[in-house]
Amino acid sequence: MTQDDLLLLHHLRAHACGGTCLEASKKSLSQDPGRAAGRVLSWSLGRVASHLAKFGRRSWRCGDGLVPTPQEARTLVMIRSLAQYNRQAAENAALWLVSRKEVTTLLERAAPLTAFYSASPSDRRAAQA
Repeated sequence: MTQDDLLLLHHLRAHACGGTCLEASKKSLSQDPGRAAGRVLSWSLGRVASHLAKFGRRSWRCGDGLVPTPQEARTLVMIRSLAQYNRQAAENAALWLVSRKEVTTLLERAAPLTAFYSASPSDRRAAQA
């Protein structure tokens, strides 16, 4: 589990489970990477979370701590694979999460989240604050 994975996991959980963490996540994303980019990331996180809640093969369960649930782990693998331009691995992870007919939609909704894996180290430190 990398620092990038942990940051994405934090924001994914906030958007999937809601609560007070959701507003903190949105505020953090609006500060770094910035207002416009943060809105896109927040929008994408919400769309991925709602798609998984609606079409997921398994019911979504938010974990806590550093260990992701199986659904969270596959979602991280899917997004990391997209960031590495490994479409086949992303599709395989998505297929574990949703039915075949929903894979393309899920990948399209997750595409903006690859920004979590392309930020510079200083950007990552600022985003965690």
